[in-house]
Amino acid sequence: MSATSSLPVTFKAIIVGAGFGGIGMAIALKKAGLDSFVILEKSQDVGGVWRDNAYPGAACDVPSHLYSFSFEPNPDWSRVFATQPEIHRYLQRCTDKYGLRSHLRLGAEVRQADYDEAQALWRVTLADGTRLRASILVTATGQLSRPVVPRIEGIERFAGPAFHSARWDHDAALEGKRVAVIGTGASAIQFVPALADKVGQLTVFQRSAAYIIPRGDRAYRGWEQAMFRRLPWTMRLHRAAIYLKYESRALAFTRMKPLLSLAVGLPFRRLLARHVPDAALRARLVPDYPIGCKRILLSNDYLAAMAKPNVELVTESIRRITPGGIETADGRHHAADAIVYGTGFAATEFLAPMRVTGRGGLDLHDAWKEGAAAYLGMTVPGFPNFFMLYGPNTNLGHNSILYMLESQIAHVMRCLDAAERAGGQAVEVEHARYSDFNSGIQRRLAKSVWAGCRSWYVDAAGHNSTNWPGFTLSYRWLAKRSGLQAYRFSRPLEGSADRAVIMPPQGRVERLNAGMVRLLLRTCFRPLVGPPWSARWQRLAVALLSPLMPGVRGVARLRRTVGTVPVEVVTPNGAAGEGAMLYLHGGAFCLGTPGTHRSVTTRLARQAHMPVWVPDYRLAPEHPYPAGLDDALACYDAMIAQGLAASRIVIAGDSAGGALALALALTLKARGEPMPAALVLVSPLTDPSASGSSLILKRAEDPMVRQGWLEQGLGWYACPRSAMPHHPLETDLRGLPPMLVQVGDQEILLSDSTRLAEHAAACGVPCRLEVHAGRWHVFHLSAFYLQSAVAALGRMADFARDCVLRVPERDGMRAIGGQQ
Repeated sequence: MSATSSLPVTFKAIIVGAGFGGIGMAIALKKAGLDSFVILEKSQDVGGVWRDNAYPGAACDVPSHLYSFSFEPNPDWSRVFATQPEIHRYLQRCTDKYGLRSHLRLGAEVRQADYDEAQALWRVTLADGTRLRASILVTATGQLSRPVVPRIEGIERFAGPAFHSARWDHDAALEGKRVAVIGTGASAIQFVPALADKVGQLTVFQRSAAYIIPRGDRAYRGWEQAMFRRLPWTMRLHRAAIYLKYESRALAFTRMKPLLSLAVGLPFRRLLARHVPDAALRARLVPDYPIGCKRILLSNDYLAAMAKPNVELVTESIRRITPGGIETADGRHHAADAIVYGTGFAATEFLAPMRVTGRGGLDLHDAWKEGAAAYLGMTVPGFPNFFMLYGPNTNLGHNSILYMLESQIAHVMRCLDAAERAGGQAVEVEHARYSDFNSGIQRRLAKSVWAGCRSWYVDAAGHNSTNWPGFTLSYRWLAKRSGLQAYRFSRPLEGSADRAVIMPPQGRVERLNAGMVRLLLRTCFRPLVGPPWSARWQRLAVALLSPLMPGVRGVARLRRTVGTVPVEVVTPNGAAGEGAMLYLHGGAFCLGTPGTHRSVTTRLARQAHMPVWVPDYRLAPEHPYPAGLDDALACYDAMIAQGLAASRIVIAGDSAGGALALALALTLKARGEPMPAALVLVSPLTDPSASGSSLILKRAEDPMVRQGWLEQGLGWYACPRSAMPHHPLETDLRGLPPMLVQVGDQEILLSDSTRLAEHAAACGVPCRLEVHAGRWHVFHLSAFYLQSAVAALGRMADFARDCVLRVPERDGMRAIGGQQ
């Protein structure tokens, strides 16, 4: 244990792992002036894989000057490809130079991490029961930190020393002994030559051969090291030349696969012919899969070692391990005094066995049941303030992982800086951006060399969650230069897990567009809608303005009639999901049509992957209460008659449509019918007496709605006070389905939403309230212009889809896509 026992329990950041990723992240925090962090390391020293993999011959397969931090160049690298002890010393030196020892907590293994949404904090529990808290959780455990020992019958009965290469037993006396090596991966090709010269007999069990090319290694000359020290620009130039050479290889891996036959196939066959004179042995050392599908290895002496007289290559599968050796499927017994497992790592089992639980109790491994994935390999919806370094799909087949790590660390710092500038306490990737990003990754991987065989890059289900299918330069641009619109910045409202303030995006384009829309509403909408104008005139004004709020492509719109009610059914192109949404448009009960709200309904259909039914319900004053409610009920009944179960229907609405949605749900409850899957409400009108405090406090801020228009619409609708379904703040809401309520903090109906959330909670109804900072009444209509509106609609879609899927984890709700 280091001298951190006096550290406070709560930190700004907790970093898990003290390898290159953890050390680099800590240095970035230090440089930013953030000292409230701790590095949790389960072992007793820094170094990660370069501490653990201390087997004979261990070295890096990326040149030293590229396999080091760009901000901490090392002119004294002794070789082109540094060995394990030298890399380990480099990391220890970085730890000391940047004053990280005081932040280290050694022997601290993380058992689990849970997100406290009400406080926007991560609670981390160590194996010894110690509990820590932090705003930010960064895991830097890597993909190659958990050694895999194969499941072979009799493995526990072997009488001699047996160990994994990453846990090398240096006390085991192997000189002159019969040693069996199981596995021929990247580690084995380094330690097999080292063992071949000192053991009596070496038996190598190979499941599949590897493509091997020469390792251009040599010692750096004294004059080169002196030049690097005295002229640092030459060292930077040397690093850049190495980078460009390696980066060009991405073309062969991802776009021009035939190049691998020239770049790898020819050198491999020359090396094989030169070092292995026996034709039969050469044949068994030739892989049976496309070049690059599995990791291409570098070695100058492995193939030569395989040709030595005391080395035997066995390609028969292993049947069992006996106390004295290994029996293969052909019945042959291979005597052994010791066994070394060169069987690699659980590269696709990210973060295991640590358990990470996000918003609403969502377990990360449940979120990854179809394969590990993350936005930029770092962030997952439902897990705010959580970043993974060297996470899914950030491994490389052609360049230095440190380049990727520095890109990721810079991205984390950008997110933290943006959150601070926005006034947010939580950073979370939007589900739609996460899904789009990972769909693109898998499409590109399907065309890469890694799609041709089974390897450690691919999990048991065939999902490649390991490699990045492109250039490291393109990844760096995404991580360091692209916008942060993929993220939502928020803070808990009044310390509640179910209420949050959503901060607007900080980009210049978003600010300019928001100002433009606000000006348009103040000058062209607000003066023309409401008193003294007639309903006919107001409808004409809205009809003229609605083309400025267009929908999106990728959907089909079908007009149909349900009884006497016209309905527009908006269906996403391609396969739709299991449920459907009934959307009731707003407009103070007197305005609006399915056409005025296509900006909302088309996006909901496409993002939720479900049809959206939009009734063209009768409007006041020509058709006062209960005409609109009756039409909504007729549409709902038609959906049920079509074969949709109530549990597959989501009722949604905005403003007066939100009031109708609540009235519809309460009517169904009064009739004793099964409840729909969920209610999704945008700025719902819940107080027919128009007495909310925000009507006064926000009247100057709301660019869209005037109190006079609200009172006019209520008067025209003429709902009697005795009609309790239209008075949700005075009605028992028990039994209603989960609700998502979204509202702007600049609108006069803000208090209608906040009071509804409070009343719903008091009645035991799960209700998630999102207050969008800097936004106005039903700003979702401006989704063509505002990323904040697109993101809000995406969360509505995610919530609806999740509730339809009905996988209960918390009072009928669970966190998915960042929603509860």
